[in-house]
Amino acid sequence: MSSLKNRLNQLEARLRTLVEGSAVRLFGTRHLQDSLNEHLVAAMQAGVRSQPAGELIAPNLYMVAIHPSQYSTIQANDAILEELAAMLQTVASQSGLSFESPPVVRLQEDSQVIPNQITVTARISIENMAQTSDLPVETADHGARRPENAFLVVNGTQVFPLEQSVINIGRRPDNHLVIADGRISRVHAQLRAVNGHYLIFDLDSSGGTFINEQRIHQSMLYPGDVISLAGVPLVYGQEQLSLGETQKLVPDSSQ
Repeated sequence: MSSLKNRLNQLEARLRTLVEGSAVRLFGTRHLQDSLNEHLVAAMQAGVRSQPAGELIAPNLYMVAIHPSQYSTIQANDAILEELAAMLQTVASQSGLSFESPPVVRLQEDSQVIPNQITVTARISIENMAQTSDLPVETADHGARRPENAFLVVNGTQVFPLEQSVINIGRRPDNHLVIADGRISRVHAQLRAVNGHYLIFDLDSSGGTFINEQRIHQSMLYPGDVISLAGVPLVYGQEQLSLGETQKLVPDSSQ
């Protein structure tokens, strides 16, 4: 534990140097910058898990809670949150810590938080589905059996063929299906082929994932299911589709 404590002390020092300008832009004061460093490191320390081989896994989801009076201003500059997540990844790797998937920093409003104060909680998220112990699934590398001729109709006008075993959906450009809508989280949901069916998982999104108007964390998909990602509609199908006037979305072959 002393080794871990030393690593985290190094992490805080590196984070303090890297985050200085960004935190001031994000939270406006030096006091909140220092508080952010302290809270991020404390949250990371509380969530670090040791693997049997001795590897230290750090939390990959960080929730920064702030008073509602300050929420909208900061949320409007969410690119800084992405910058902060990148800094976390850099300093953690320098301190000998690993992540199950790239870290994500998200903001939430909380009336219980005192104005000009913040709280940070961190945990290992289900975003890396291959590590979810209660799912009997194959990894994408082994070619999990997926439904034939499955597709999503996005916003009623675009067709996205489901041609991979694992498909990430979100606003961030490295997702397989990118939806450039401010309501969508950067990494919002994931489809995963399991025994000839697709399951959909909500990846701790801020706006939620709904199937036929019911909010879900995970659910099997059936033809005709109406999916809502924070209000953005998708329809799941498993049959040959005549595209007609719709536009076919091409998955990113690099993923």
